[in-house]
Amino acid sequence: MQKSLPPTFAEKDLNYYLRMIRGDFSELEETQTVKIGGPSSQKNIVIVLTGDTIGTSSGELGKRLLKHFLQSLINHKTKPKALILLNSAVKIACEGSELVGKLTVLEEQGIRTLVCALSIDEYAPGDSLHIGYLSDMDTICDSLLSAWKVISL
Repeated sequence: MQKSLPPTFAEKDLNYYLRMIRGDFSELEETQTVKIGGPSSQKNIVIVLTGDTIGTSSGELGKRLLKHFLQSLINHKTKPKALILLNSAVKIACEGSELVGKLTVLEEQGIRTLVCALSIDEYAPGDSLHIGYLSDMDTICDSLLSAWKVISL
């Protein structure tokens, strides 16, 4: 029995076409599981952090949640395109923060860290920014509006 290709989508002249072919695709399914275990992939997702904690807790629990979230992001195979730090979240990118190391690893993995310049002036004046790119609102808006998905924590 001859193997056929799985259904495929094509875009032509702003219309979408679906091609379906009958057949046994068990061999192709095995190939796909091998691909899933491969290197990490970056998606056009932007994560916005607005505080140095996650959730409504401003205490140790919220800080631990943020620390564990960043560690999980480091370990996850799917990576966002960027992290945007606003308000008090800019503190985690400054010297003395215990999360600078995690942000450094994320930068090495290709995740861009955009740090709001206005927030730095308010929460960490001076030259205390240790990791990330100092960004104005135009750059932040461009990142948000060009993303497929925005996650705010």
